Amino acid sequence: MQSQLDNTNTNQNLWNEQEIKELILYAKSLQVENEDLQAKMIMMQAKLNNEEAKTKKLSNIIKLLYGQGNNPYDSN
Repeated sequence: MQSQLDNTNTNQNLWNEQEIKELILYAKSLQVENEDLQAKMIMMQAKLNNEEAKTKKLSNIIKLLYGQGNNPYDSN
């Protein structure tokens, strides 16, 4: 009796060929989307680094122009 129940459960878990193809295509689309998002994150990180470098450069220019102790924009 138990073996018949096991066979029934196994048969219910089998996927047909079309379902497997659809699953593979879905997984591939997720992989492409993931790669696109990773590329966007790398690009955004590069832009952030660039903007931080610009900010640091401008802060240094302000410090030079106004002197370290007299800079009204310096939060230190």
